[in-house]
Amino acid sequence: MRGKQTRYTIRITRYEKRERSTNKIEWCISKEDKKLQSELSKELNISPILAQLLINRGTKEVLSARRFLKADLKDLRDPYIFQDMEKAIDKILRAINNNERILIYGDYDVDGITSVALLFSILREFTTNLYYYIPNRFQEGYGLNEEAIDIAFKNNIKLIITVDCGISSISEVGKANNYGIDVIVTDHHQPQKDIPSAIAIINPKCDTNYPFKELAGVGVSFKVAQALYSKLKKNQDDLWSLLDYVALGSIADSIPFIDENRILIKYGLKMLNQTKKEGLKALIIESGVNYGNLGTKEVNFALAPRINAAGRLGDSKLALELLLTDSEYKAKHLSRKLSEMNKHRQEIGNDILIEAREFASIQVKEEENKVLVLASENWNQGVIGIIASRLVDEFNRPAIIISKKDGIAKGSGRSIKGFHLYNVLESCQDILINFGGHELAAGITIESSKIPEFKSRINEISQDFIKEDDLSPELKIDVQIS
Repeated sequence: MRGKQTRYTIRITRYEKRERSTNKIEWCISKEDKKLQSELSKELNISPILAQLLINRGTKEVLSARRFLKADLKDLRDPYIFQDMEKAIDKILRAINNNERILIYGDYDVDGITSVALLFSILREFTTNLYYYIPNRFQEGYGLNEEAIDIAFKNNIKLIITVDCGISSISEVGKANNYGIDVIVTDHHQPQKDIPSAIAIINPKCDTNYPFKELAGVGVSFKVAQALYSKLKKNQDDLWSLLDYVALGSIADSIPFIDENRILIKYGLKMLNQTKKEGLKALIIESGVNYGNLGTKEVNFALAPRINAAGRLGDSKLALELLLTDSEYKAKHLSRKLSEMNKHRQEIGNDILIEAREFASIQVKEEENKVLVLASENWNQGVIGIIASRLVDEFNRPAIIISKKDGIAKGSGRSIKGFHLYNVLESCQDILINFGGHELAAGITIESSKIPEFKSRINEISQDFIKEDDLSPELKIDVQIS
């Protein structure tokens, strides 16, 4: 497949299902609502085309459309709508007042690293008894782990605040409780049936009070910062300087640009383009993008990969140190190091992709699998998520790429619309050691010997959700202009 250029046959349809093969792209043009178009266009003084774009994105009322277009910071929700926010802030303030040691526990991707950077930046205004911990992807894996709890206990930590993780860490939170360590979980991942016995849980996906469910992990951390400033009657405007972290983490985590996310990203990009943070300035310059003219493309393809490279190949704390440093010299040194790591990551990824692509072709042509499950002992665990994304784009079907080592395998999966990966993994949890994630992206840990059974079962489940038409590429068209 490498080096060959695919010629696509393009057809236009309005969501009619027809017989297709994998070398055809179907244009799906949204049906126009002329009446609603006219109403929104008139009330908002916008073009019918822009009105239809709003309709296509589910914004069909004048008030919500006006808020969407304005995207004003004043429209951010009260963080105390979260049912446990009061308990979380009270506990943080008690720990600060009692001079207790606080540990912020994060994740090794951009969302997790920016979440730690944001909350650490806020809390160090009030205490010096503040520490952070990001697990090593290869030695510890994702999420809160019991060895880290042991380390926290030995270092007299009294409060752990998880960011971008923790909602699945039931036994780990229990162990912390047994040690006398309180835990506040802030997360945005899908909860399992049971949730941890934390002192407070701030997660929109398991909070019936909070109406918007799509915040990134760093977005949830920002809501905690908002709540803390509100409780202390500090000026909320002083928080806006942290929105560059929020934009960086939110964009990198591919959350939908709607509701509060749209507001946070809009103003976050403004802050990123005028950031005073030495680490971010050095990263922007090292990435070769135009400082002052950064958008989502520059974040996704220049800044985020360099931050991610640290966790994919080595120690993600390098990226966190970059974000937190006040030293121009250190910032330049770390940004250069991250660029070198990212280049090496690309070389590793390209080699793995070639091999994975060949395995995937066999599964599609000979086994007719609707879900790709590929495993190898030679694949670097740090880049398998990227490989999964590439294969989904190329083969138009869910892909789970697995790295095996010493009888235990860790996998990263990406999915397509209509195949809720997290829910499907729940159906396979009896053969999984652990799993977590979202509708379109998830991770698993499994015994290597059980991979064939997992592959068979997930493909059997896929028969109920993925039809042949779903496996062909689509190009969604918002509106036909002429």
